[in-house]
Amino acid sequence: MVAGERGLASDWKSGRGGLPPASSWGRDAVNHPEAGSTGSDAAESGMRSFLAEPRPEFPHSPAGARHRLAYDGTRGTLAKIAITNALLTMSTLGIYRFWAKTRVRRHLWSCTSFLDDSLEYTGTGKELFLGFLVAIAVLGLLVVARAGIEWTFVEMPLTPAILDTAQAIAILFLVYVAAYRARRYRLTRTQWRGIRFAQDGSSTRYALLAFGWVIVTVLSLGTAYPVYRTRLQHYRTTHTLFGDRRFRFDGRAAELLRPWFLAWIFYLPTLGLTYVWYRVKEFRYFAQKSRCGALSFESGLRSDTVILNIVVYFGLSLITLALAFGFMLGILLLPAAPGTTAGSVLAAQMTTGIIAAVIAVVAATFVVSGLVQLLFFTHPLFLAVCNSLSVVGKEDYRTIAQSRQSVPGRGEGLADVLDAGSV
Repeated sequence: MVAGERGLASDWKSGRGGLPPASSWGRDAVNHPEAGSTGSDAAESGMRSFLAEPRPEFPHSPAGARHRLAYDGTRGTLAKIAITNALLTMSTLGIYRFWAKTRVRRHLWSCTSFLDDSLEYTGTGKELFLGFLVAIAVLGLLVVARAGIEWTFVEMPLTPAILDTAQAIAILFLVYVAAYRARRYRLTRTQWRGIRFAQDGSSTRYALLAFGWVIVTVLSLGTAYPVYRTRLQHYRTTHTLFGDRRFRFDGRAAELLRPWFLAWIFYLPTLGLTYVWYRVKEFRYFAQKSRCGALSFESGLRSDTVILNIVVYFGLSLITLALAFGFMLGILLLPAAPGTTAGSVLAAQMTTGIIAAVIAVVAATFVVSGLVQLLFFTHPLFLAVCNSLSVVGKEDYRTIAQSRQSVPGRGEGLADVLDAGSV
């Protein structure tokens, strides 16, 4: 939102007059369709007289119009957020990380705009924390169940192998369940001009679909990977909504087979970089084959940009870990300088100074690693993806009604435990 609109929005909320914020225009048009033209004209005339300028038109897309998403976040602001988050997370023994993730999302969403209006993230750290507690309880029951089965069938020699296989299958299944539910949570907490996104469908059905295509992909030695990816994308997209408008997807895996074979063949010689090239190409194709009402999408995301971001990120991460290892080794070997005895070395390693130095190195590594990930991976990737996306077509956004899909009350706890979430 431009500076003028922000000022007017703050005036309206504080009761000083001015126009309502742009984020309320769509809701007013949807929630009050019965308002007559006479009253509306009179109110608008009064506002024009007061402000001595016309009311801005509600932006819409004329036929063939192309509007880009925009991301205007900066590394400086993110650095402040990351440092604060890291310090609070350490001081609370990790509990604050749910609120830290929420703070990062709110900033990233607010820096992403379309037609001069920013996205809004409405999730809370409390929701993520409660979801995490529930997930821990569920996984704890599974651990207890496994222990009970092992104790009951302790005399069967194949029991551990069978249980290990069953556990691996269960974890893979739960990863897909968690990823789908986490996506639902993020969408329901994302809104634009007061209209939120939504996702229906079944996480269990999605996990079964994914699990089946994983087996097919493995049995085909990876050649069925584009089919696996396209089927999952079709399920996710066709169960995604913006307000009351459902997305559509008409992509075909056959159109991705050739680039996948090239990426697959040259994967080892390029140290996996061809896989990144394929995923960028896949992203552009998926965007092109997605629809929402009368709107279509395009992406000009470049593979060299993404590859450069990944190389820089991994390079800085390795440097961080190498420095941390060097400091740690130096601290532990310092008491072993010439003139000390073996006994004094063992005693010195247990001193408060050595322990404090080790803790300081670990804490510094944690802070720096978080900074590197946020500033040199998340931020540039957000910048590249958002600024590459365009929305094409004609749409009157005033006609989009609020979504009636149910909203989950808890956050992505299972995805957090299984590390199946994002951002």
